[in-house]
Amino acid sequence: MSHREVAAPVGVRDGGFLNQRQRAKVSLAFTETAGLKANAQITNGGLLSIAALVSTILLSTAVLVHVATRDARSKRLW
Repeated sequence: MSHREVAAPVGVRDGGFLNQRQRAKVSLAFTETAGLKANAQITNGGLLSIAALVSTILLSTAVLVHVATRDARSKRLW
């Protein structure tokens, strides 16, 4: 039996598209002695998960507002 290496497609060798990391750094200086430094890392899969959660929350609040104000339009409250 012989073993032959096959080149992996682009994106598979590094764990795939969803496992690629996005990185951000920010540094703020308020005074000479006070400041803020922050680092953030997230995978593309994490970004997709956050986007799905935010869109679901926005959609559900839109439905709740619609249901809450549906009867208010037809009835006079004051």
